[in-house]
Amino acid sequence: MTQPVDVRSRLREALALDLIGPGVGEALADERLPGWVRPSNWYLTGFLAPRNAPAEQRADDDADDDFEPEVAGEAGLGDDSTEDRRAAKKGFFPSSIGLSFLVAEGVGELDVTVRWGDYRHVEDEAGNGDSPNGEPSGAAASAGADADAEAGRDGPSTWWQRAPREEAVRVALPAAGRRRHVVPDSRGLILHAVARPVNAARFAARIPPGTRSVSLFLVNERPPAADRDEAFAFQAALEVRGAAPFVPRPDPRGGSGDDRDARVADLHYAGTPEYAAGHGVAADWELTGGACRLLRTAWIPAAEVEKTETVEVPGVELVMSVLGGLPDGTAAERALTPLVTGYRAWIDEREAALIGLAGERRATAEELLFLARAAADRIER
Repeated sequence: MTQPVDVRSRLREALALDLIGPGVGEALADERLPGWVRPSNWYLTGFLAPRNAPAEQRADDDADDDFEPEVAGEAGLGDDSTEDRRAAKKGFFPSSIGLSFLVAEGVGELDVTVRWGDYRHVEDEAGNGDSPNGEPSGAAASAGADADAEAGRDGPSTWWQRAPREEAVRVALPAAGRRRHVVPDSRGLILHAVARPVNAARFAARIPPGTRSVSLFLVNERPPAADRDEAFAFQAALEVRGAAPFVPRPDPRGGSGDDRDARVADLHYAGTPEYAAGHGVAADWELTGGACRLLRTAWIPAAEVEKTETVEVPGVELVMSVLGGLPDGTAAERALTPLVTGYRAWIDEREAALIGLAGERRATAEELLFLARAAADRIER
């Protein structure tokens, strides 16, 4: 039987395929897109334009299209006019993505896997719609052929042929400053590694001495192409591995200050640290044995949200119809007192767990337990 988690996974895969394109191991890794639409218009995100391309190649072709008629003289048109909307829609394609993370003292290099897809514009003078090897290459090819037939297009058949690419790069980290690494056989994709020491004292010993902050960027520095999308890097992705575990990133706001919600959140999520932050893209990571040795970019971020389940308290009566039929207050006390007893036992367990806490986190935890005991007293009364 199909489980809800399986349905969710399939929906997420379908969304990524529709918005970004094929990923690692996808059946459409060598897909063909119809020639009458650019890949940068077919897919909404996930691609990098050449950094030095002219502005007209880095901008969305449809950014200035106006799909709403302008009605002059209508009330409220002043701050919501077509001209304002058109200016707000103008945007440029990104040229880089990156990750920032912390490495332990002594880490001098990282293993980085760069993945992307290149699309080449192919024209078949015979107009038979076949790929160069004579084989169809997926649903996109069928969609393109059907669309061409419906539109009555004449002349040669054209399509965009995808080539999946993957290269491994050993990135040597500078002690401080920036270092540039060329991605092999990429026609101009560059990895920029920026490292700088972190002042551990500022974070109240929440990170070990010698920790360095590293920012790793994948930049498209290809020369512009006459057919612009041939110079784009589609489905761009980074995967970073380290021999030593990555250092958890402390919240720079810390657990101190006047913001009680921030202090409580810092305590609640102390056991689920963040290991990377994305630039122009989301960050994801994997834990093995409680340690993180793998980071990656993610165009569609995801998180597991655990379901909240109630705990059965032995001896307590919570059915309202039963409580409503009790004869007197003494009976109500007998029916509900186990709830107070169980709550106080839970508070005592939490207090015993304070041994590993210190500083502001311990103070916050003690404050929460004090309020919990006050709540237990109110329930008892």
